[in-house]
Amino acid sequence: MHFALTEDQQLLQRTADAFGARHFTGSPVDGVWRQLADLGFVGLLGPESGGSVTDACVVAEVLGRYLAPVPYVGTAIAAAAMLRYARGDAEALEELGRGEPFSVLLGRHLEEPDGEAVVAFDWTPGARGVVLGPDGTAMVHELIAPQPVDDIDPLHPLCQVQGVPASVAKSEGARRARAIAWTGTAAWLTGLADGALQQATEYAQQREQYGRPIGSFQAIQHLCADMLVDVETSRSVTYGASWAVEHAPIDEAERLASAAKSHAGAAALRTCEAGIQVLGGIGVTQEHNAHLRLRTAHLHNAAFGSAEAPLLLLADRVLQKDTIDGFA
Repeated sequence: MHFALTEDQQLLQRTADAFGARHFTGSPVDGVWRQLADLGFVGLLGPESGGSVTDACVVAEVLGRYLAPVPYVGTAIAAAAMLRYARGDAEALEELGRGEPFSVLLGRHLEEPDGEAVVAFDWTPGARGVVLGPDGTAMVHELIAPQPVDDIDPLHPLCQVQGVPASVAKSEGARRARAIAWTGTAAWLTGLADGALQQATEYAQQREQYGRPIGSFQAIQHLCADMLVDVETSRSVTYGASWAVEHAPIDEAERLASAAKSHAGAAALRTCEAGIQVLGGIGVTQEHNAHLRLRTAHLHNAAFGSAEAPLLLLADRVLQKDTIDGFA
């Protein structure tokens, strides 16, 4: 299937890129979430917005590229998808789209919670938590006794909260919401990887050793080429999944979302690490943002079950098919 962004999606991409360049390249971040909401970026998954999962992924990729310290994956994608597709509170979804703070709730190790949710992902002060309740519908909770966790990724805080009842996705709507969360996370990870690639190639053209730009050295060229492959393959599988999670039968949607999340996560980690290698000594200093990019990649790779959950789902699909074929 040929896939390309529509003219409207390309315009959305350019608008998000201009916003990122204006707000996330050194200037203080103040009131940015409300501005994103005013632009319609936060409410793209609302039923009245006319937006799509692909639209949300376009924005997520751009914001990931700029290392934007905003809760886009946890709020505008994961929590919004749960509220919309798992029969959640429509009024809460409208409030989320207007920029009110919400956080998706996860298990202790950022996995899909089964029995109890205790961690708010992409937490912001005053946020309400969204989780799949015991009856299989999306529930909104006031967060009790929040204890922010500051030492993992300062750009995307986690918060320990008093546990609330939670269940795993079983209905088609809840499964689709989970697939959308995986795909949106893959888009953010793709943006992180692309930002690392751009940062590394720009530095390789400027930094000189032995009187020559280091980008002329074969070892650096190979690193950058591998980074480019990881970025482009992540982008391809992610945007293919972004259409499927909204339109394809649920089994196919889950299969492609699983592939996107597992591939983009591993690719982002490789690319961010390779970017630091190209940067050399400056890349391992506290003052440079390369370590923040890598920390954000690790956090988003771990979210919603790390690489294990989607890979286990893929393996289960393959084993089920082999078993059925074997008895056919």
